Amino acid sequence: GEDGVDSELDLGVGWQDPAVIRETGLCVWRSGQRPVLDFKRNGDMLTGKMAILWTQGEHDTPSFADDDRDYATIERSGHLAREGVLNEDIHKLAEGIQVYHGVQLEEGMEPLPEIAGSIARKYSGGGHGGYALYLFEKESDRKAALASTPDLKAVEPYCI
Repeated sequence: GEDGVDSELDLGVGWQDPAVIRETGLCVWRSGQRPVLDFKRNGDMLTGKMAILWTQGEHDTPSFADDDRDYATIERSGHLAREGVLNEDIHKLAEGIQVYHGVQLEEGMEPLPEIAGSIARKYSGGGHGGYALYLFEKESDRKAALASTPDLKAVEPYCI
C-alpha cells in the first residue's frame, strides 16, 4: 500500500526497480532524484530475445548502496542502451548492457556464466545475486539456449 519509489528511496537504493515495475513496455528513464519517463515503446524489438537465469545467490541491495560506483561508465552504458532502444538496434542495446555488466564486475560481482548465443548479459536490479538477464539476437538463438540451459527461463516484453 506504500509508494514503491518512496520506499526504495527511504532505503537509499534508488527508484529504478519500482519505476520499471509500475511502467510497462520498453522504457528509457532520465537519471535523477525521481523517475522521469523519457521514452517508451511497446517492446516488440525484444520479443523472443530475452531470458533470465537465477544466479543461486541472494542479495541485500541496501548493503551496497554506499559503495563507490563508476558513474562515468554507467552513464556511457545508459547512453548506448538509450540509443539502441530509440533506434531499435539490438546490437547497440547489447553493447550498453555489456558495458554495464563490466561495471558490475568491477564492483565485485561474480562473473555470470556465458550462455551460447547470448549477445549480452547483466545482473538485474542491484546485482550481487538474484536474477541475470540474457539478451539474444534472434529467437532461434534463445530457443537453443533454453534447450541447453535448464535453469534459463524465457521472458517477454509486456506493454499496456
